[in-house]
Amino acid sequence: MRSCFSVRLCLQTCLCALSCQTVVFAAENIDYSNRRSYPISVEPFFTAGIALGDIDGDGDLDMVEANGRHWPQANYIYFNAENRGLTKRVQLGAYERTAYTVKLADMDGDGDLDIVQASDKQENQIYFNDGTGQFGPAHLFGDVQSNTRSIEIADLNGDGALDILEICRGSPNLLFINDGAGRFPGMEQSDIALPVTFGDLSDRTLSVKVADMNDDGQFDLILANRDGGQNKILLGRANLQFGPAIPFGSGEDDTRGLVVVDMNDDGRPDIVTANIGEANGVILNKGNGVFDLSQRFGADTGHSYAILAHDLDGDEDMDIIVANVGGKNRVFLNDGTGQLSLLAEIGLAEHKTYALGVGDINGDGLPDIIAGNSEGANIVYFQTVQSD
Repeated sequence: MRSCFSVRLCLQTCLCALSCQTVVFAAENIDYSNRRSYPISVEPFFTAGIALGDIDGDGDLDMVEANGRHWPQANYIYFNAENRGLTKRVQLGAYERTAYTVKLADMDGDGDLDIVQASDKQENQIYFNDGTGQFGPAHLFGDVQSNTRSIEIADLNGDGALDILEICRGSPNLLFINDGAGRFPGMEQSDIALPVTFGDLSDRTLSVKVADMNDDGQFDLILANRDGGQNKILLGRANLQFGPAIPFGSGEDDTRGLVVVDMNDDGRPDIVTANIGEANGVILNKGNGVFDLSQRFGADTGHSYAILAHDLDGDEDMDIIVANVGGKNRVFLNDGTGQLSLLAEIGLAEHKTYALGVGDINGDGLPDIIAGNSEGANIVYFQTVQSD
């Protein structure tokens, strides 16, 4: 039985990813072969982010891709045609963006999924959904000078509205509070207080997750830092204050991404990191502020740029998907105790995969994997299950 520590963040890669298995499949029968894959886009975009969700309310998974990174490019929504594939493409917004991350979440409380996109050296954007998958002009927030690398979405002040954490590599990370109607500091018709900073200037943060790591009822922030910066947990306090910090990892890791999930079914949230220049790590939460590196996995000199957790074999524990640059992407199965073993390698070694998505794209009840590639086609890999 899984714990519910994860804040019920933004439902964006979820909707259970519309893939809730009840049958356990043996590892040797699960296949993510390149034979069962197809390109979603063929242009060589600089894709850095992917979000999956039912955008148009028709019951299947659609996709948004964030393109550009440092170089402005068009961004797109791909609508799923009744589980037949992500075939209908619509440009998101009228302008090219230096997009690094995209999330799907109900930001204005009207029951549909809105799009939140973070851009480097540009203001970030919110596109409000009219309920049918149609979007108007972007509503802008944030600083045009920020080194934005990612965002996370969670209700941090408990008012029922989703807030935004903006991750700015080498500059202060920011927390934007939602006024309940989807308006944030810096947006038009907003008189909300300025954003709250978290972390410090020594952080080179690439990713943040939100979870109650010490079971005190407060949400904590888990920071992944690059460039040898210390990865850390900022313990939550009252009034949106965070600290002191609990370090995890070696203190010299070059961590680009992480997931926070219960890996060993003990009811406590654990951390799994995606690292550059070293193997990735499973860090188990032992309680009382102790976080133990229990396993290194992946290549010792790998360059892992993204990571996702999902139950891929239906056994009710969290498996791990890792996106790599300079090597094939890898899928690892969890044995239920937090120990991972390699299930499959997908894609090509020359792919530069910056982003991942997972969900049931074709309506067969099995979780498929989407690789968001920089300078190459984005590709969906369908899971197939061989009979015994």
